[in-house]
Amino acid sequence: MHHKFTKIKGMSKFGKNIKKIRNVRGLTQTQLADLLEVSRGVISSYEEGRAEPKIETILKTAEVFHLSTDILLSSNVTVNQLSGFSLPTIIQNPVNQLSSGIFSRENSGIFPNNLIFILSDQVEANAYIKPDEIIFAVPHEPVVGKLFVVQSNGVYKIGKVDDYKPNSIILDNSTFSLKESKGLYEVLGIYSPVKDKTPLEKRLASMEHKIKLLEEQLKSQ
Repeated sequence: MHHKFTKIKGMSKFGKNIKKIRNVRGLTQTQLADLLEVSRGVISSYEEGRAEPKIETILKTAEVFHLSTDILLSSNVTVNQLSGFSLPTIIQNPVNQLSSGIFSRENSGIFPNNLIFILSDQVEANAYIKPDEIIFAVPHEPVVGKLFVVQSNGVYKIGKVDDYKPNSIILDNSTFSLKESKGLYEVLGIYSPVKDKTPLEKRLASMEHKIKLLEEQLKSQ
């Protein structure tokens, strides 16, 4: 069972949004590329509309800047949104058919159908996830060096794959039986709740609000 990522078509909003994010945050293309673990040329191609983003790039961008994927793909990012996204209400069943509200119906189809959400309180204490964070993952065969989650004895345990055999897997020096496991998932991203705005973001948000009010007044005249 192999999970392959493909490029997503028709996501021109993404390029415009990462350019705005970069400008508001005062980042160069190289600095943004380093944050997203891609090349500067890739960032340039996104911003200029010469290439469409891959799923892992979208998820990484959402993770780094605390944005929802819907905002990145479907609307123009505002300064208010650059501060993060509210932790969604998620059905406690981790396999919830994309019902959390992070993805809209129109965009849910671009993500793997077997994508699951795992809440922090479902995961054994570890150094990878903080309280209230969410893990996005997909069922996948083990890959050495990658971050994986194994479901064992009713608890999810997260760690990097050190090694694996047909009947067992080693995550961060701990061995787990795959025979007793109810699921093995590759981690695509870990998402954080809203963070406070910086003073600069507050000023820019205020300016955006005033511009929006002015536009509404002009439309009503």
